[in-house]
Amino acid sequence: MEFIPFEVVTVSEAKAVLEKDHVADEKEVNWEHVRRSESPSDVKLNAATYKWVLTLPVEVWPLWLMKYFPRIANQFADTWGYRSACEALFEQLLMDQRGTRKGFPMTISREIMALKLCFESSSITPQIV
Repeated sequence: MEFIPFEVVTVSEAKAVLEKDHVADEKEVNWEHVRRSESPSDVKLNAATYKWVLTLPVEVWPLWLMKYFPRIANQFADTWGYRSACEALFEQLLMDQRGTRKGFPMTISREIMALKLCFESSSITPQIV
C-alpha cells in the first residue's frame, strides 16, 4: 500500500492559501454586459435542428442537449456540414477558455462527446462558406 504524499505547513500558511483562493473566486468577471441579447433560437429548437437530428444515428441523438440547451443544439445543426466551424464549436464547448466555467451536467457532456465521435467518424466534405 502506498502512502499519500503530503506537505507539512503551518496553520497560517494554509489559511493564506485558502484566503487567496477565496479572493480569486470573488474576482470572477461579470459577462452580462458582453452577452448578446436572447433570440428565439436560444430558447426554441429550429426546424433545421429536427432535420439534422434525423440524419444522426439514433444512439447519438442529443435529446438532453435539445431539451436543456436548445441554442447549442441549433448551433450544431447550423455548423454540422462545415468541418472547421463544427470543430471550433466542439472546442468552444469542451474547453474552458475563461477558467471559471463549471461545465455541463454529465448527461450533456456525454451527448456532446458522442456527437464529437460521430462527427469525427463521418465523411463530411467541407463546404465553402
